[in-house]
Amino acid sequence: MDTAVLTVDVGSGALGVVQHRGPDGGEWALPGTFLREGETLAGAVLRSLAAEVGLRGSRPQQLHVFEDPERDDRGWVLSVAHVVLLLAEDVDPVVASRDDVRVVPVHDAVGQPFDHDAIVRLAVDRVRQDYALQPDPAGLLGEAFPLKSLQALHDAVAPQPGPGESRPSIDTFRRYMVGKGLIQPTGEFARKERPGAMGKPAELYRRAGESRDGLGIRPVRQERNRAERPVDDAGPARAFGELGAHNVAPAIQRLVEEVGAQVPLTLTVMPHYVAVRRVGEERVAAYARPQTLSVGLDPDDAVTVTADHPDFRLERTSAATHHVHVPAAALHEPAHRQAARAALEQALARITGAH
Repeated sequence: MDTAVLTVDVGSGALGVVQHRGPDGGEWALPGTFLREGETLAGAVLRSLAAEVGLRGSRPQQLHVFEDPERDDRGWVLSVAHVVLLLAEDVDPVVASRDDVRVVPVHDAVGQPFDHDAIVRLAVDRVRQDYALQPDPAGLLGEAFPLKSLQALHDAVAPQPGPGESRPSIDTFRRYMVGKGLIQPTGEFARKERPGAMGKPAELYRRAGESRDGLGIRPVRQERNRAERPVDDAGPARAFGELGAHNVAPAIQRLVEEVGAQVPLTLTVMPHYVAVRRVGEERVAAYARPQTLSVGLDPDDAVTVTADHPDFRLERTSAATHHVHVPAAALHEPAHRQAARAALEQALARITGAH
């Protein structure tokens, strides 16, 4: 059992990962343990986190089974990888009190033993996808929260905006979350942080369909057939013309739809971008923003593409996934356009190959 404990710092908008080092002063790695007889997977994860890094009460989510016979030099060992997302402020006291635990930015978590780099990659991708589709699915904000707190958390988890772009406004975020029925007002208001503070207290919201016993998010509604879905429903689509309101540049739309003519795609409008997936896949291959197409690639491939095309920007997103940000203006140059198309095709193939 190996666990990527990701931390989100809402103030700085940074994602980190918890690393542990054994008493022998070995390599920094993800916390993990062996499954005991009669123990559940989640139970083993929670035991490992409590014993190795001093964290309790988290809700692990299963990621993937790593089964490469060469992954562990001690013998043939399968690993069931999990992810946990926590607020950085909740982890900081533990890190401050121990020399064998630290938090590093996800893009600096490289060179770890076994296949922990790949686990971090999957964990970051999973958390970002979850937060793109649901309001605070990890429940970090509690049962009731102000809309601004929810937006700040989602902004911190989401990929960084490209040059000339900004995060969506609070009104755009509200229209998405409230308009799609993902959150609903509680009828209550937050207490003022300071006595005598001016202004109306912030309205509190809750996740729609959240159970009272902490079991998480239930589907807000069943997906309707495409033929029944109105154009402004902003659900999954195959082409930009089928989507509701979005402001993705025409050059990016054309490029994505050219690739979509060869590889069936699913497009979904989110507050920060239009998510581009291969049909039947959950993982996002690219984010189509207003003026930037952000494509997720293996680190070596991403570095090569940006070195050959200086107009593209490299973001070291996680230990094993980097994003190549392609500005819409660059797509008017044939060589840049061909490189961007090849990168998107490579990202789609990479996701399929991960299975």
